[in-house]
Amino acid sequence: MGVLVGDQVDITSVAISSLDVVPGSLFIAVQGEKGHGMDFLPAAIAAGALAVLSDREAQANIPLLIHPNPRSIAGDVSAFVMETMNLGLQIFGVTGTNGKTSTAFYIHQLLLEMGVKAGLSSSAFTQIDDRRAESALTTPEAPRLHCLLSEMADSGAKAAVVEVSAQALVRHRVDGLVFDVAGFTNLTRDHLDEFGSMENYLSAKASLFTQKFSRRSVINVEDRFGEQMLELARAQSPDSSVGIGHDQDYSFEQTPTGIKITGKQVLFLARNLGPLMAKNLVLAAIILLEAGYSPRAVADAAIDMETLVPGRLELVSETEPHIYLDYAHTPQAVELAAKELSEKYSKLLIVLGASGDRDPGKRIEMGRAAAKFANHIVVTDQHPRSEDPAVIRAALIAGILEMRPESFISEIDDPALAVSTAVDLVGVGGAILWCGPGHLKYREVKGKKLPFDAHLEARKALNLD
Repeated sequence: MGVLVGDQVDITSVAISSLDVVPGSLFIAVQGEKGHGMDFLPAAIAAGALAVLSDREAQANIPLLIHPNPRSIAGDVSAFVMETMNLGLQIFGVTGTNGKTSTAFYIHQLLLEMGVKAGLSSSAFTQIDDRRAESALTTPEAPRLHCLLSEMADSGAKAAVVEVSAQALVRHRVDGLVFDVAGFTNLTRDHLDEFGSMENYLSAKASLFTQKFSRRSVINVEDRFGEQMLELARAQSPDSSVGIGHDQDYSFEQTPTGIKITGKQVLFLARNLGPLMAKNLVLAAIILLEAGYSPRAVADAAIDMETLVPGRLELVSETEPHIYLDYAHTPQAVELAAKELSEKYSKLLIVLGASGDRDPGKRIEMGRAAAKFANHIVVTDQHPRSEDPAVIRAALIAGILEMRPESFISEIDDPALAVSTAVDLVGVGGAILWCGPGHLKYREVKGKKLPFDAHLEARKALNLD
C-alpha cells in the first residue's frame, strides 16, 4: 500500500484538490498540469485535511502516506472511505469518441421520466436533484467522482449516469467503480497526440468493458471499430455483451413517426430526431432495457423526455437564419453534423475552429470534413491554448483547400465576429453550424480561461440580445 509516516487517523472523505478538502479529508497530493499537490498542502490542512497521500516526502504536521503512484490507488481508497460500492446506486457508464454526452444525458432523462431519481456526471455538467454545476473534466478525478456519487445517494438518488473518457480509464478516474451497464457510442480520430494510434485509443476505451468495470455492456456496431469493441467485450463477458446494428442483438430504423427498435426486445420511441441524436437515444434506451427496465416504461418515458442536449446540435433560436451550436471537435463529428444539416437546409455555412495543444493531425481532416457539405466556411479560433492560433487556422484551411477554392473560405480570428459574419453571408433559407464551443462558457488562450458564451454571441449575431 505504501509507507505511513505518523499516526493512524480516521478519515471520512478523500480529495485530490485542496479546494475539495473538507474537515476529515485525506488529501491526495500528486503532480498536476501546473504544479504538485504538495504545494497546496498548507491550504488543505487549513481546510481540515487529517492526512496526506503523496509520492513525495514532506514536512507535515499530519500523517503522510507515501506511495509511488497515488493516482493508481485513489479510486480504491475513495471507494473504501466513502463506501461507494454500498450506496444502493445503479450506475451507468458511457464511453466513445462522439455522442457520449448526449447518450448519458438521454439515459438520465429517461430515468427521471420513469420516476427514478438519478444523478448525472457529464462533460457538459453534473446534476444532483435540480442543482447543475459546470464540469471541469469529462470524467472527474476519482475522489471527486466518488464524492459526487455519495452526494447523489445522500439526496435520495437510486441511479447515477457517468460519462467516461479514455483518459479517465487510463488515469484511474473510474477505479473503485463497477458499472451495472456500460455503453459504447463509436470510435473516431481524436486524442492521437496522447494515444499514438487508433489501436491504442480503442484499447483504452475497451477497458471499460472488462469485468473489472462493468457487469453488462451495450456496443454500437457501426463500423470495424464497433465490431472490434464488441469482440473484446464478448471475450470478457460472453453472456453479458450485446451489440446494436445489422445482424446484432438489437437493430433500429427511423420512421416518419419515431424510432423502431427490434431484436432481443421490441419498443417504439415516439420521437422525431435527426440521425445523430436518434442513434444516441437508441443506445440510451437499450442500455436501460439491458438494466432490466421494461420496453413499455422506456417507450412511455421517451414521449415526454427532454431531448435538447446543451451544445449538441443545439438550435439557438427559431429566429432565422438558424444557428446550431455543436461541440464537434473531431473530423467525423464535423462531417456528420454538417451532413445532417445540409440535408435540411438549402444553404449551410460552417463556423469552424479547433483546439490548440490537442492532436494537431486531425485539423486538416476537420477542414476536409467541413468542406464536404458546407456552402461556405468561416475559419476562426476556438481554444488556441499555448499555440499560435494562426497555425491552427492554417491547418484547417489547408484541409478545406484540398476540396474547395479559396473563395469558399473566410478567415476571421475573433469567433464572435466570425458568427456575426456568417449570419450576414448565409441568406434566406440557410443555416449556420458553429463547430467547437458547444456548451462551454470560456475560451482557453495563453494559459487563461477567458469568459466566452457561444450561445450568447450567437443570439447577439441574430440581434436577439
